[in-house]
Amino acid sequence: MGVELTLASGTVTAVNITQHPSNPNTRKFQGEFAGGIAAQVVGKSIDELNVSKVAGSSLTSGGFNQALDKIKAEAQ
Repeated sequence: MGVELTLASGTVTAVNITQHPSNPNTRKFQGEFAGGIAAQVVGKSIDELNVSKVAGSSLTSGGFNQALDKIKAEAQ
């Protein structure tokens, strides 16, 4: 799964998820996650983000948080 965040002064203004499913279950969970993640992160400070379960998908959240750590490191 690819994660792209748009930031303004450290606040998330947009999120784009690129799905890379390896099987039908992965496709389902990544799709549900992609559909629900914006409501949880847009308008929030990148430093305060730590996403847990989104739309029933907890494993996808772990991948998002790993990507978030990389984005934070690159943004500094």
